[in-house]
Amino acid sequence: MSEIANQDRDYTTELSKGQGAISETLTLLEYWEPGVDTGELTERVMEAGALGRSTATRTRDLITRVFSRRYLADDGRPAYVLKSIKDRVSLSTLKQFLLVYTARQHDILHDFITEVYWPKYGAGAEKIGRDDARSFIEEAHAMGIIDPGWSETMVVRVARYLVGTLADFGLLEEGRQSTRRITPFHVEGSLVMYLAHEIHFDGYNDNSILEHPDWCLFGLMQEDVVRQLEQVSSDGHFIVQYSGELLRISWQYESLDECLDAIA
Repeated sequence: MSEIANQDRDYTTELSKGQGAISETLTLLEYWEPGVDTGELTERVMEAGALGRSTATRTRDLITRVFSRRYLADDGRPAYVLKSIKDRVSLSTLKQFLLVYTARQHDILHDFITEVYWPKYGAGAEKIGRDDARSFIEEAHAMGIIDPGWSETMVVRVARYLVGTLADFGLLEEGRQSTRRITPFHVEGSLVMYLAHEIHFDGYNDNSILEHPDWCLFGLMQEDVVRQLEQVSSDGHFIVQYSGELLRISWQYESLDECLDAIA
């Protein structure tokens, strides 16, 4: 955890409320519209029985502690983006968008992927399991990132949910086994295009794109990001110039909506 030791990280147990929650999120997006807050969304979903046999408590948890936290952040921009593209991109692409938004709200997931998954992937490991997640949690406690420490029962639960969440998003094979096989995982070009534009429209300079922590979720170093941007640029979305130290991009789209239309 050397890369995150000095960062202000907040590890919580909230992943236990939903893990990836892929299907539930897609259902909730059907009932959400810009301007709809958590309370109104809950009413709509419960009135329609949209989540099937889910209890009222479970429905509220999914909306307030999963959907709202992940996708109604930043004035609902994540939900708006997902709703704009969900019927026009593949499920694998959509899962990568969901992963980014989830990891932004759950430091423990972000760091488990960057500090455990990708080093093991790079070393040629075939599997990742709950023991790996448990060791990661125990190290975080020893470093003071988790303080006070969690109970033994909670450590076991969160370790299980970390592995399950990676499987939900396609980084590990699905199933119920405690150890899962690592699956081939590569960033989608449409996500590369979107992230570059999002960072740009948030007011950052072009070089800042290379430093964004979201790229680490896909095992990308700065040189890898440049290569990904160059590949995307071949479709005419922007022009990339890179000197080895300075990145310059000539942008074609003037708004995030134009970018989303191009993705779709």
